[in-house]
Amino acid sequence: MKTINYLIKITSSTLLLVLLISCNQEKKQVVQLQDIQPYLELSEDVSLKKLQTNLKFWEDKLAATPTQFPYNAEIAGIENQLFSKTGNIEHLKKAEMLLKNAVERSGSKQSGYLRALARNYISQHQFKKALDLLETAEANGDKKQETIKMLFDVHLELGNNEIAKKYLSNIENKRSFDYLIRIAKWQDHEGNLDATISYMEEALQGAKEKGYEGLITWCETNLADYYGHHGDIEKSYQYYLKTLEKNPADVYALKKIAWIAFSHDKNIDQAKYIISKVKKRYAGADLDLLAYEIALYDNNYIKQTFEQYWSEVSKAGYGQMYNKYNFDILTANKEYNQAYELALREVQNRPTAQSYSLLALAAAHVENPSKGMEIIEKNKVLKSYEPEVLLRVAKVYALNNKKELIKPLKQELLGAEFELGPVKAIEIEKL
Repeated sequence: MKTINYLIKITSSTLLLVLLISCNQEKKQVVQLQDIQPYLELSEDVSLKKLQTNLKFWEDKLAATPTQFPYNAEIAGIENQLFSKTGNIEHLKKAEMLLKNAVERSGSKQSGYLRALARNYISQHQFKKALDLLETAEANGDKKQETIKMLFDVHLELGNNEIAKKYLSNIENKRSFDYLIRIAKWQDHEGNLDATISYMEEALQGAKEKGYEGLITWCETNLADYYGHHGDIEKSYQYYLKTLEKNPADVYALKKIAWIAFSHDKNIDQAKYIISKVKKRYAGADLDLLAYEIALYDNNYIKQTFEQYWSEVSKAGYGQMYNKYNFDILTANKEYNQAYELALREVQNRPTAQSYSLLALAAAHVENPSKGMEIIEKNKVLKSYEPEVLLRVAKVYALNNKKELIKPLKQELLGAEFELGPVKAIEIEKL
């Protein structure tokens, strides 16, 4: 109100100048095509070629000596990297098969194999399977600190916050990279984004001091994500560019830059152009999902992009990986019974506030609106700081005609417009 009162007092000419400056600032485009064009036109991915060469080397060794089951773990590691590079889900599933073989043939006594398979299951969002493996590794006792770190990760994903906190405190070296990235993750979970960024910056500095190029890139990408959530879009963009400078073929960075072009700049043509270039070398459902969301906002090619995404994500290999995204699509299309069944599965797999927000909204549609309220209250869904969770809660409130409860959530959600994206921003405005 003070700002409004002040503006009323200044001259009309000055007010016009202020408004013009404000409009220019609002329309500033963060993504500049010249910054990323070389990465979009990449003629050869050197790192992919190297992975393919290494894969053939280890596959030949395994074929020559099939009894050497440790080779399975080597091949699996490469398959996991190929999944990240190409988005082909079959690479992730092949890695799972190879690691299961190594675990079985070692009699579950080598914790390194157990942890490797657990990492694979985490990628697949099969957190309970990962937990079983890590508990076996913990009982084995070898390299226990490595197991403790992963137990923190999995318990946090499963919503076992107190147990996760205990494992976090059991990490011995509180200045180590592995501790810093996990305390950052914990702070993010608690809604302390400033602390999250501070710890990640510290982890990045440590990685730079030791010259760990892979960890430097990992930190910069995560910091880019966090700065985006924080609303510092320019800084987020610059960190993605740093990632691309080190790894010109980094698909994740390009995909997130496409999101900035879409969600912040509202430059639909540019976002679609980036996606079209990346799709030539990447086939993951995440890129198809982004293309579909852009189509919804643009009101163009909706059916085509939906069918492309749904065809990809329906492949058996994806399992439960895209449940929350599929839920939102189903509810938007009023397929409430299917959404309800999916929410029940997600709660079974991962009983977190995120999962219960799905169930609350589905139940509000399928059973009755008050049932959704009951689920929110009983399962303490509002302890979550995730904007998408809060949006589902607000939708349940709307179905119950609880306008007084929607208002504070709406204000918070409007502050997360970039993170949620233009499609959900329209939903927020309608609340």
